[in-house]
Amino acid sequence: MKVKQRKAQYNNIPYNFFDNTSNKVCFMFSGTGYTYDRPLLYYSTQLMLELGYDVVQVCYAFEQQQFEQDPKAISDMVYQKANTIVEYILRTKPYQEAVYIGKSLGTLPIIDFYMQQCPAIFSRYIILTPLLSFEHIGQNLIDKNTFLAIGTADPHYSKEIVEQLSSHHLSIIESADHSLEITNNTVESIIICQTLLAELKKYLKKTSALPKL
Repeated sequence: MKVKQRKAQYNNIPYNFFDNTSNKVCFMFSGTGYTYDRPLLYYSTQLMLELGYDVVQVCYAFEQQQFEQDPKAISDMVYQKANTIVEYILRTKPYQEAVYIGKSLGTLPIIDFYMQQCPAIFSRYIILTPLLSFEHIGQNLIDKNTFLAIGTADPHYSKEIVEQLSSHHLSIIESADHSLEITNNTVESIIICQTLLAELKKYLKKTSALPKL
């Protein structure tokens, strides 16, 4: 069955909706400069569609001066935008499962809010290049469970924090930057993306709560 894609908005917040006629939904939150057409998020979208999910890409936008707030205020700002769409979509259909995928800035609402709540439906969390340099982030990740990917050349990487995250499925990529790429090594960057997506696919299948149809 062909996936139906449409651009829409709710409360003046735009989003892309990929209708896979599913009872499972994936919400995606991008970074500031790392948008949904970039490799990790593009292929994550394709993977979730392959696995039978509806996909919702929240297309928030912020002014540069809005990032001059403290980290918790920035996180709340992103959450307010993202959650407007999440709550709306969850009201439109009786979904049985949700996956939240965030990249960089988009990991903030997942770590600080969704992971701290008691979800009404089975939920899993994928955090790509989280901002571990934000002081409160490490604390909010302890004793939680996610698929977490980050490179050791990422300026937000913290070996000290990562060592405390044994409850997570960790993919620590040596020498990868904030885009999970190796500078001046195109082939190796492609291999990293391929390996990461294969690992994510395996993780999602292993941790699924729904029986195969």
